[in-house]
Amino acid sequence: MVHFNSMAMFMISFIVVLICAMLFNVNSIMANAKLLETEDKKLTTGRIDSAQMIVNGNTTWVLSGNWKSNLFTNTKFNDTNPAKFSATVNMVLVNGSSPHKHKISDFSLNKVSTQDNATTYEGTLSISMIDGPVFGIPYLIKDFQNDTISISLEGITSDQLNVVNHFGGTPIIGKFTN
Repeated sequence: MVHFNSMAMFMISFIVVLICAMLFNVNSIMANAKLLETEDKKLTTGRIDSAQMIVNGNTTWVLSGNWKSNLFTNTKFNDTNPAKFSATVNMVLVNGSSPHKHKISDFSLNKVSTQDNATTYEGTLSISMIDGPVFGIPYLIKDFQNDTISISLEGITSDQLNVVNHFGGTPIIGKFTN
């Protein structure tokens, strides 16, 4: 009988420890979700609404998606508060075929300049492609009075040429939503 009681006590202790560990994990997940939600509220968001044109002016691809960034918040960027920009770009041919998605990530900011009514952000980013991500792509993001942005891929290297060719060499246009 003593053996049964010690086994029962062991099982009860094990269950209590397991429940405590699960509660700790749930609390940790909820805290991380709240932190991400707070961080996302500090970001400006927008929609991609664009078309890529070929030389004769006919639309080949329709682009849609979402972007988020802290570029447009008059923030000073540094090592502890880096500039952020990410996007998901959905592409489909105008006839509805070949739908696919690209992710813009690994954003780095090198230079900010203002001319007339536009602020230009320059640096590098990565874009996911069918064969994997292409890193270090030079870009220009122009902000037109917190209403519209254009994303241009500029100064590419020969191994990045497939990205520019895929996007047609014209800017990707986006609108602010908040």
